[in-house]
Amino acid sequence: MDPSRKALVLITAGVCALLLLPGLVREGMFMDGMLYTVVAHNEARGIGTFWQPRFSQLGLANMDTFHEHPPLAFGLQALWFRALGSAFWVERAYALIAALLMVALLLGLWRELTRDAPRLRSLGAWPVLLWGIVPQVFWCVHNNMLENTMGLFTTGALWCALRGMRTGTVTLAVASGLLVFLASFTKGVPGLFPLGAPFLWWLFARQGGMRRPVLFTLVPAAVLVLVYLLLWQWPEARANLETYVDARLLHRIAAKPTVEHRWQILLDLFHSQLGPLLLAGAQVLWSVRDASAPNTRRPALALLAIGLSGVAPMMLTLVQKSFYSVPAFPPIALGLALWSAPALARLLDRLVLRRRLARGLTFAGGAGLAAALVASVALWGRPGRDADMLHDVARIGATVPPGTLISCAPELWEQWNLQGYLLRYHDISMDPGGRPHTWTLSPAGGDLPEGYAPLNVELRTLRLAVRTGGSGAMK
Repeated sequence: MDPSRKALVLITAGVCALLLLPGLVREGMFMDGMLYTVVAHNEARGIGTFWQPRFSQLGLANMDTFHEHPPLAFGLQALWFRALGSAFWVERAYALIAALLMVALLLGLWRELTRDAPRLRSLGAWPVLLWGIVPQVFWCVHNNMLENTMGLFTTGALWCALRGMRTGTVTLAVASGLLVFLASFTKGVPGLFPLGAPFLWWLFARQGGMRRPVLFTLVPAAVLVLVYLLLWQWPEARANLETYVDARLLHRIAAKPTVEHRWQILLDLFHSQLGPLLLAGAQVLWSVRDASAPNTRRPALALLAIGLSGVAPMMLTLVQKSFYSVPAFPPIALGLALWSAPALARLLDRLVLRRRLARGLTFAGGAGLAAALVASVALWGRPGRDADMLHDVARIGATVPPGTLISCAPELWEQWNLQGYLLRYHDISMDPGGRPHTWTLSPAGGDLPEGYAPLNVELRTLRLAVRTGGSGAMK
């Protein structure tokens, strides 16, 4: 590897490590990610099953079992917990492995896209950098979001589709359909967008005739339908899917909106891609044109269209969040990288002649990687968010026995992070219904129910009290 390419690899590794690792090793998690962690952790310990996962003793959203999403990601992470135990870092290791697998998929797709362009093939770090600097990407990794798992399946399906259309291998069409099924079995409808990739590739890249795009659309679609039809014959699977579709999917479409207009998801997409756009655009603008360079504009446009197809359907509902688009970011990163790769190759060729600059960039990348590792060691296990809440949860867990159901003030019920931390670390469930239990929890300074005596356990934001009689232990 020449010095300029080595510098690109180390800069990519350093930047991505700095953005990813120090935040990943800290305690605290976004509400949704904590819910998913608790469900998977419960399943690993035999609380709930794959088809009937559970969050807490009292359930969630008026259901005893957890059906916010299909069950695959929880089942996969439950296997991870069974293998590695219950330490706080286990779900973070799962997210890190998912990120590394995504890097491997990006490199594999890059080799497929640049198979006829040897000068560009060595630039595999470029799409990884354009993907890794997007804030929503490393935020999802930090917070154990389902998009981490679903993105692996959608990106794998894209690799199967593109390679299969080139080679004509029908097995890859079947594999693409299975991967699309796995993506949809992770987070529902958003996982279906790779089905349109063959047509969009043909429409924009104009490589080959229509036969293979039709084949690589129909076969995966048929595989997807067949797998769901087979699952529908399994009573437990059918009950799970029916509950998800009726209670969550259709309800979510008509649920209380999170945005004011349907274009918000596209605005969020533009904002998220400003960094990659500026980096890729700078290469193109500053580079001297070379007539001998491969023309990558059509396949780049095809990849951008595939990425957009994973985002635009979300406009059908007003329930939108910027991180929903993360599984569509790999083809977008590949498209931007492919568009700007000829210009970057020329820049790196000139950099070879400036050895001192190349060595400086290599040193900077290595220093960034080392700094990320040192920061990760220094920050290991420290709160990254909810510091006071995590402190109180640790104190409560040291006092209240595991497996206990405690009563709580109604206003605490909506603090899902509090519920999540208590369940994840101490297997303590909360009950806001006013039923008497041995223990009760209220906000600091709040009134206690009659018959409870406060405990001095040095909580910061909460107040723990004990009842003179009765038991709140799980049965």
